[in-house]
Amino acid sequence: MADPNAVDTGRRTVLAAALAAALPGSAVARAHSATGLAAASAPAVGSENGDVFPQGVASGDPTPTGAVLWTRVAPDAYREGTALTVTVARDEGLADTVGSWRVPAERVAGHDKTVKVDLDGELDAGRDYYYRFAYDGASSPVGRCRTLPAPDATPDRVAFALLTCQDYRNGYYGAYHHVAQDDVDFLVHLGDFIYEHGGGSSYDGRSLSLPSGEGVVMDLDDFRYLHRTYRTDRFLREALAAHPIIQTWDDHEIVNNRYWDYEEDRPYAGDGDHPRNDDPEFMTRLFADGIRAWWEYTPTRVPYDPDADSLLDQLELWRGFRFGDLVELLVTDERLYRTAPADGAQFEAEIGSAGGEISETMLGETQREWFTGRLAESGATWTAWANEVLAMEFDLDLGGAALQNADAWDAFAAERDLLLERAAAGDGSFVALTGDMHTALAGYIEGADRRYGVEFMTPAVTSVNLRELLELPDEEGVRELLQAYVRQFNPHVEFFDSHDWGYATVEFTPEDCTYSAYAVDKTDDSADADRRLLARYRCPADEYALQRQE
Repeated sequence: MADPNAVDTGRRTVLAAALAAALPGSAVARAHSATGLAAASAPAVGSENGDVFPQGVASGDPTPTGAVLWTRVAPDAYREGTALTVTVARDEGLADTVGSWRVPAERVAGHDKTVKVDLDGELDAGRDYYYRFAYDGASSPVGRCRTLPAPDATPDRVAFALLTCQDYRNGYYGAYHHVAQDDVDFLVHLGDFIYEHGGGSSYDGRSLSLPSGEGVVMDLDDFRYLHRTYRTDRFLREALAAHPIIQTWDDHEIVNNRYWDYEEDRPYAGDGDHPRNDDPEFMTRLFADGIRAWWEYTPTRVPYDPDADSLLDQLELWRGFRFGDLVELLVTDERLYRTAPADGAQFEAEIGSAGGEISETMLGETQREWFTGRLAESGATWTAWANEVLAMEFDLDLGGAALQNADAWDAFAAERDLLLERAAAGDGSFVALTGDMHTALAGYIEGADRRYGVEFMTPAVTSVNLRELLELPDEEGVRELLQAYVRQFNPHVEFFDSHDWGYATVEFTPEDCTYSAYAVDKTDDSADADRRLLARYRCPADEYALQRQE
């Protein structure tokens, strides 16, 4: 979310400030490879026990021959010397077994009792598999994972559910129940899986009490508490068992509006976003703790080196996923390497010199080289970008004062222009899949004389949007008025809704991609939470022309 103090708030009205706030070991650790684990006989099926597996199961980071499987054993259930077993099968009843593997007890003991098993090299391409963990006579829920198509495959369809911004204290996760039932292949989570705050909630059962006793994270225990508490939500567990997930992060996985100061060689939270921000040693340790907890609780195979000399070298989150010749999905990290937010005058100067030298970066040099190379070389029909913050230009005018979101790509225009030029050099159509702004949005990514692609943004699952922030009435006329106001300054935006919460889906075929945004009632903690379609847009392949679907 944008920091209103970063864009010359002296010229802003109270409304402008509110609107800006709303736009928002010693070796590298890896998942345990199945090839390095002992084969085991499939254990006798024990009773499914949520007390032993309180966070359920999850899978993610697929390859053509595998995926990462994840679970956590409750500390009270842990028994020294007892191994964990995972069984994988081709059918949901686990009768047609691929294999069972034994995770030694000592590997269960570490990392807050979280376990990741990497099946890369064990499975066949382009199909569903089912899995179950067993521990000390208890069984986990059965989960579904899916492998990527073979590199030379020609899929007819790939579908993602897009999710972002799920402040646990600010609503219920009914959206995840609907996601669990949807006909999608993968979840793509675009960041803010957790928020760094504890404290009370107006929603029953959603208050959080950090182990440190503070209102904001202070150490590894706080981060782990947040991750495991969020993952106890029954609808989130249901969706993660039903669909494999591909994740990136945004700022709140550590602290709000985080960035790296390259001159001081240290991380910062946004101005006023953490009480210990002036303590370099503390903040460096805090960021390291946040990185560790994210890696432990995410079903990913990205390399993690807690002993790296610099925080910038601890986690290499960026990665790509190829769905045959249909889609190449590129996942970026837009937080760990980003430079300090620019103030008003500097921000305007950077926007004005977009074609010049890149001095403000969101990706950092190494990741930028990887990303631009993949963009230019992609030969898939669609190149999709799992993108944390708004990519398109986005301007508002409030009483003669220009308002721009300094937390988004507008503040990194030179780097954005380079990315877009490389994307245009590729053979496929370019689609940004975006989170962060707590808004459903569909529109075009445009330059001075051309369209570079389309952008689809998913609404927040629960986090504060404009309707909640500004206490706007839930009326269709107000929605239409806000959309008309946004489009007055941004004609490239086809759809804008910051009144609702929920999620989105995007389906890719060789002929087109289709974006559907859904509103889900976050005040209803039940499987019956109301869901309705907000908007659906189709974009033909090789033609950036959004078509509203009724």
